[in-house]
Amino acid sequence: MRSRYLFLIFLLLIGPAHAASSKVTVRSGDTLYKIATRAGLSVAQLRAVNGLKSDTIRVGQVLKLSKVAAVAPIPATPARAPAANATAVTYTVQRGDFLSKIAGRYGVSVGALQAANKLSGTLITPGQRLKIPARGSAPAPRPTTEVRTLFTYIYMKRTETPAVIAQRYRISVDKLRRINNLGSARYIVPGIKLLVPSHVPVPIPPKPQGRAATYKQLRPLNIPVQVVNVDLRWRDVLVAPVLPGGGLNFGSGARVGQLARSSGAQAIINGSYFHPHSFAPAGDIVMQGRMLTWGRIPQALAITPDNRAAIRASTTGLLQIPLSSAWQGMETVIATGPRLLAGGQVQYRYSNAFRDPALFGRAARSAIGLISNRDLVMVSTRSRLTITEMAKVMSRLGIQDALLLDGGSSTGLAWNGKPVLDSVRKVSYGIGVFTGYTGRRYIR
Repeated sequence: MRSRYLFLIFLLLIGPAHAASSKVTVRSGDTLYKIATRAGLSVAQLRAVNGLKSDTIRVGQVLKLSKVAAVAPIPATPARAPAANATAVTYTVQRGDFLSKIAGRYGVSVGALQAANKLSGTLITPGQRLKIPARGSAPAPRPTTEVRTLFTYIYMKRTETPAVIAQRYRISVDKLRRINNLGSARYIVPGIKLLVPSHVPVPIPPKPQGRAATYKQLRPLNIPVQVVNVDLRWRDVLVAPVLPGGGLNFGSGARVGQLARSSGAQAIINGSYFHPHSFAPAGDIVMQGRMLTWGRIPQALAITPDNRAAIRASTTGLLQIPLSSAWQGMETVIATGPRLLAGGQVQYRYSNAFRDPALFGRAARSAIGLISNRDLVMVSTRSRLTITEMAKVMSRLGIQDALLLDGGSSTGLAWNGKPVLDSVRKVSYGIGVFTGYTGRRYIR
């Protein structure tokens, strides 16, 4: 009891000089900038008090908030300006005030004052309360990351229990059961493959440049082509394989027009090469973060769940078996080729994986490419072109990196549920563009 009273006396003695501190738990959608703004701090202050080296935070992370900095001597200032504070103060707008007048009075820039109060202009009204940032502070930098909920697959280990897994991913055992469509938690046993939510910081996408997807008929090099442009800056755009059965298994085929009608995709182009009887694709396919098939094609279009796209090399063709780390971090992967363009340059040498003589003759063509990692382009034409001619068409369209898709009678492209150029034969799968997508996003 005596020690308790001594502790209370100690608190009373240090109370006036001790900064009251609190904590906040990071929620989905939070950024360091948002939390700092709510707490009346700068991002730099929040990073300093938590020992953070970057703006990256994760859901569930506990951050300390401190609104009082260490006491320091205040230098003499002219009588007309209030003393500089280490942290922001609050000012109530008076009649006759304007933003630059208040900024000058406190020795801060108008930009810093706007940033501290999230003002897009200079209009203020009497009675409005403004946060005055510390003198000399710069406008708060914009956050560079945001937290997304992404789903991934794990295998339950022998030493684990449903409760342990549920706690690790911050969900209940019942929610874990429901996510995996299990009738009872008793089915969650060692060795089972489970779908679990992960909270992952990802780069904030740039502002969209236009509509999520557009369709045009163009004539580059006087060759009629069907073109779909996809703006991957939109968070609700999904690019994914479209299978005839609507599931995750190959084994049947469908024409591009049929895939368009059944899938609800805004746009679809035919996919890559496949076995004519089993319809099994010849290269790696990742869908919803799961590797469905693998093969010897040495490169692929790879897209992350936050819609950053790139053409990357595959190790599967060299090793003849996929590594567990293959395509890690990807949501969609479509192996195809040969490569038509690299850095805007037409490619004339192709991998030994492409040996079929029919591939190098004149035929109807489809291809997929990137203007940037956020600008995807799908192109199809009935014109009978060589691989080099198709590469030059793609280059004329401003595409920097491109891969050839299956061609000939497989060539097809659909827009808004209808084929604008239907495939003559059934294909193993299509590459679909879904706009306004609000479902789960996955990561491998």
